[in-house]
Order: sequence, then structure tokens, then C-alpha cells
Amino acid sequence: MKTIMYTLRSLSIFGIALSLMVMATSCEQKDYEPIMTAAPGGGTVSTYKAYTLGSAAGTTINGRVVFYKYSSSVTLVEVGLYNTASSATYTASVYQGKAIESSATVLKPLDAVSGTTGAFSSNKYFTINEAGFYDKLSALNANVKIMSGTTLVASGDIGLNATPVAQGQ
Repeated sequence: MKTIMYTLRSLSIFGIALSLMVMATSCEQKDYEPIMTAAPGGGTVSTYKAYTLGSAAGTTINGRVVFYKYSSSVTLVEVGLYNTASSATYTASVYQGKAIESSATVLKPLDAVSGTTGAFSSNKYFTINEAGFYDKLSALNANVKIMSGTTLVASGDIGLNATPVAQGQ
């Protein structure tokens, strides 16, 4: 009788182990390959205006700021700087007026710029969620300043104050 009980117990344990093994292996996820193509017209932003950011006195930091029309209510901003200090973080903002006027009125604070990459620290693009901002850009009396603390390191006129160095559509 003891032998039968041990055999039944062993079969029960074996059955449970087998069931667990089947359940564990049946839940595996299939590794799908990524789809690298986009729908026609998708995945690209072809309407943009690029402006030069020149070095401030005593610095060699320079680059570009690009405004992309993502939609009627979203404008993407990208900054690319050269000759930045890898240990530094820079602030970027859109200011009122021409760069030479040294206005302190910030129209749009942008994201911080990493000295290591010369680009925005947290994302490739800064998003301006304002309806029509890109469409009003050409008439905007503004400039972009890049600051290290309170020291100006690069700036450039945009909108009404400058002709884009590159643009699409």
C-alpha cells in the first residue's frame, strides 16, 4: 500500500512539474524584426528653417538652430553647437528683438544643451506647442541665445531679423 502511495505521489509531482514546464515554455514571446519603412510621407519633416548661431566675443562656440513644422500646432526645434566644453551645460532661449540689442526678454525658453553632444540634453527636439508658431516665424522679431550661466557664448537672429541659411518647402 505504501508503494502505491509513493508511486501516486511521485506521479502527481511529475505531473505538476510537467504542467509547469509546458506553461513556462508556451508563454515565450516571438522576437519580431522591426519594420524600418514608413508609410508614404511618414517619418519625415520636410518643412523647416535653419539659422546660424555665431560665436559671442571671446568664444569659439557656434552652430545652427533649426525650426521644423511638425503640424499646425507643433513646431520642433533642434540645436547643434560646435566647440562646446564637454563638462558644460548651456541654456538656450528665444529672445525678443535682434541679437545685437541684448534684450533680456525671453519669448520661449528652450531645453538645456549638453556640452558633450552640442545638442539638447534630454531630447533631440524641443517641442513648441503653440498653434501657428512656425507659420508666424518669418515675421517674428527674435533671436536665439546660448548661455553658459550668465555669459553669452553664441547667438543668432531668426525670423524677421535674418534670412534662413537653409529651408525646405
